[in-house]
Amino acid sequence: MILDMGLLAELKANDKKGLFTSNDTYINYSTGILPLDYANGFWQEIKYPDGHIEHEPIIGIMGGTFISIIGGTGTGKSTMADQIGFNIIKNFEDGLMAHIDAERTALRQRIAQVTGADIKDERISIKKENTSVEDVLEMFGKICEAKEAGGKLYKYEAPNHIYNGDTFNVYIPTVLIIDSVVSFNSKEYSVEDLGSNMDGARSAKVLTRFVNNCLDRMQHYNITIIMISHIRGKVEVNPYASTPPGLMMLKPGESVPGGMNLQYMCQNFFRINMLKSNAYTIEDNGFTGFKAGVQIAKSKTNCVGTTIPVAFNSAYGFDPIYSLYEYASGIGLIQGKNPYLYFQGLDTMKFNRKDFNRKFMNEKDFRDAVFAILKPTFESLLGSKEATDEDRVRYGDLFPDQEEHMIGTGEGLKKNPVKVKKAK
Repeated sequence: MILDMGLLAELKANDKKGLFTSNDTYINYSTGILPLDYANGFWQEIKYPDGHIEHEPIIGIMGGTFISIIGGTGTGKSTMADQIGFNIIKNFEDGLMAHIDAERTALRQRIAQVTGADIKDERISIKKENTSVEDVLEMFGKICEAKEAGGKLYKYEAPNHIYNGDTFNVYIPTVLIIDSVVSFNSKEYSVEDLGSNMDGARSAKVLTRFVNNCLDRMQHYNITIIMISHIRGKVEVNPYASTPPGLMMLKPGESVPGGMNLQYMCQNFFRINMLKSNAYTIEDNGFTGFKAGVQIAKSKTNCVGTTIPVAFNSAYGFDPIYSLYEYASGIGLIQGKNPYLYFQGLDTMKFNRKDFNRKFMNEKDFRDAVFAILKPTFESLLGSKEATDEDRVRYGDLFPDQEEHMIGTGEGLKKNPVKVKKAK
């Protein structure tokens, strides 16, 4: 008997497991560094039931994915991981950020300092024991079980990031930070093999098992895993027949631990490069620290290669406000000479480098004017395309409330958490 319906309709009519139902919804979160959010973002076309179409910038990182942060020693990898992780969960009462300190170097005081969190915030867990792959997989499984059992209790209503413009319910975010990949081993790990070919192969196999065990459930339960990796020299047996680096933006002779499977499965690789040590002084900038660049070495939402200049404050970590200054300066929007600097087109609003953070936070007119100037440059980062006048007319006023994308770090940078609408 031939049914009077199309193939897809027939498949869906008998689909009790949802095998033919699309489940490509997603949720995105800010890294806290606005230019980086846009450099990793894209335009989403939303078609509403009434037929009209809107375009929305999707910025930041995707929840429920693997994110790797790589770089040399002392470039702020752990700091960035903690800042991104807490920025994801900070607005959720039931959010959880677990810092798996396999290197035994993390300090709660420092994590509280760079994230702006209360030092007693129970949502931040630092694990210095039971940090093996097996332990973390057990933790991961228990988180999934608890969310599944809690159902709507642990879900919230997410924005309209699907094609028909409807909202949907998603689990409250969880972030696991692995610090670091090179120290993240199985309980069966033996120091006797350290540095040998057998050691590298075994570690890659263990990481592959970890990734494969988590991958199927990460997006469903909104669990983001941030992997911290060191860039290290690669020893070649035959220098005239060197193996390819595997990951874009790695230089010849460089490698990252974890094997190829981790590189394949990560949604993003962010590489931190120190551009200038001791770049900032109290006298000139109001703080000490260094200038760095965050390079998108891999992205599944945008093109690779973009580098965003960022400011590292020795006291507070990556400073989202002063990083805006560095970004604007890097693309030629800062003019004049200190202490009479100004943004191009804002020559009546002069400022001193040392007072930029204070002026930005305390003077709304200045902040709004700066955002208006930066808006088209941010839009040009989306999808690595240039924003034209036609684009701006087409997309309209899509710039989100910037203050909701800032993390609570840096001097004077505090904001009230956004109230989350829980799922009904």
